[in-house]
Amino acid sequence: MGWKTKIMVLLAAASVLFSMCSRSESPGESKIKDTNKPSLKLEYAGSTLWTRLLDVKVKGNYAYCSFKNGLGVLDISNKKKVELVSTLFLGGGSGIDISGSHAYIAAGDKGLYIVDISDAKKPVRKGALDTPGESAEVIVSGKYAYVADGESGLQVIDIGNPSAPVLSGTLDTPDHAAGIDVNGDYAYVADGDTGVLIVRVTDPSSPVLVGTCDTPGRAEGVSVAGEYAYVADDVSGLQIIHVGNPSAPVIAASYKPHGNAHGVTLSADNKYAFIANYIEGGLHVVDVGNPKTPGLAGFVKYPIYNDAQEVDVSGDFAYVADHFSGLWIVDVKNTAAPEIAGSYYTPASIVCAAKGKNHVYAGGDLSGLRVIDVTDPLAPVLDENFVFSRRTHSLAVKGNYVFMTDRSASLMIFNVVKPSSPNPIKKMKLPGSTRVIVIKGNYAYVTSDYSGLHILDINDPSAPAPVGSYKIPGFAYGLAVKGKYAYVAKSDTGKLMIVDVSDPRAPALAGSLKTPGLAYGVAAAGDFAYVADGDSGLQVVNIGKPSTPVITGTFDTPGFAYDAVVSGNYVYIADDTSGVIKIDISSPAAPKFVSSFDTPGEAVKITISGNYAYVSDTDSLIILK
Repeated sequence: MGWKTKIMVLLAAASVLFSMCSRSESPGESKIKDTNKPSLKLEYAGSTLWTRLLDVKVKGNYAYCSFKNGLGVLDISNKKKVELVSTLFLGGGSGIDISGSHAYIAAGDKGLYIVDISDAKKPVRKGALDTPGESAEVIVSGKYAYVADGESGLQVIDIGNPSAPVLSGTLDTPDHAAGIDVNGDYAYVADGDTGVLIVRVTDPSSPVLVGTCDTPGRAEGVSVAGEYAYVADDVSGLQIIHVGNPSAPVIAASYKPHGNAHGVTLSADNKYAFIANYIEGGLHVVDVGNPKTPGLAGFVKYPIYNDAQEVDVSGDFAYVADHFSGLWIVDVKNTAAPEIAGSYYTPASIVCAAKGKNHVYAGGDLSGLRVIDVTDPLAPVLDENFVFSRRTHSLAVKGNYVFMTDRSASLMIFNVVKPSSPNPIKKMKLPGSTRVIVIKGNYAYVTSDYSGLHILDINDPSAPAPVGSYKIPGFAYGLAVKGKYAYVAKSDTGKLMIVDVSDPRAPALAGSLKTPGLAYGVAAAGDFAYVADGDSGLQVVNIGKPSTPVITGTFDTPGFAYDAVVSGNYVYIADDTSGVIKIDISSPAAPKFVSSFDTPGEAVKITISGNYAYVSDTDSLIILK
């Protein structure tokens, strides 16, 4: 049995054994057995640039946002200048509900978190309960939280004591519980391809299925008022179901907007349904004054992405949680002509970072270049005023200059004498599609898909000069430079290319090695190269004789190895959905697992500086210590 298989079996067993127990581990802690030495354990230090806003609930002057990372609180008192006032990293986030002074967060495979929000600027984790599935949505009614728990159906949790929530009852549903609402004695579950389930919860410890309505699409969300349930039914739009007889619900009407309906909520008077649409996106306002004859009242799209997930309505405003671009505030006083009133923009993805003296420069394919002050890594400060809009692939820092490759096959150079205000001083085109940049001495080494390795003289950063290149067909992805050799990870065919760059004007192939997987990242230290080899994990390659490299050790990581960075006797692997894996390489032929940290998103790149690792996690920049 392989390491991945063993881990999956252990995780499955752990899920069954502990599904009804309150969680004791910290957010991000892996269920893989870690080292028992605290000094070697990977731990959360800080994070910023949160992406993937999935749900929002408004109370007073604050919007409580469920990000993939956890809880973010926005001050919305000034719609034209929405400000982030606090975050609480939980390691997961999906749906959210507010009741009294607490926020209840359905946090995917982390279960349910309860957060004290009596001080919006200082939210405090109060309690937690691991659920057997992946919690998607939550609603609170009385002293119970009703959780749509993915493939594990409905979970009813007693929250009478927020510090110690207890599982009260459960009902396994046929498909995937994605949305939930409660009205009177019944819970309404949006259960994917099954449609909507009506569950009697008069006895929360023993929920009973009483009715089912199969919708034409895939039920993602549900809101209930009176005798009608309003269902966000994915490609089939809004389905309105008469639930006057809970045992025999029937579709009364439907409305098909542009895009795919994901979230739905109702106005205070129940006359309008607000639909959050993804794919083609935007917010649809549907007149449901007569539920049997719904009609479009108004529609608005915002400037970018339009991947709406959920919507909340408070007063004259609708608050739309968008997966890729953040929070959009829509004035719906005139339902026939809704207008954008404000927004809080979030980056779409974070895939690379580079560390200067006290600042980290980070970016993504859809996020541009951002600047973070990490003078205190435990409290990183994002410069909200600087965004350089480019599709960033890779970053490197040398002195007062930042070097960036982007999707347009360009190399851009910034002067960062003022670190918080990078000044672009040079842009130059390179062949192919630029990927990774590494700076060594007065040279920049750049990999480029369909083009290979390029070497530039950057002695004068304002006038970089190409001096040499080596053609590599296909995808030249990862890159490390050590001594007189450059090590290129070729991701399309899984190959380590060793290029002699002792004469930068005439780089030449010294040797190569086919790897078992798809080589995405590489690090070099001593006589060894450490290849992040996709689904084949870590490959340790003896490069003492560059013409005949040989694999001498391997470590099968649980995820998909994208990047490798060496620090001392350890190699750190960015392992996609499995987060960061720390491996002891004091004996390169026998690498040993030390610790891991399960980041919320997909770890794709790591930068190490001092005692901290800066992880590009697609969903954010995570700082580990």
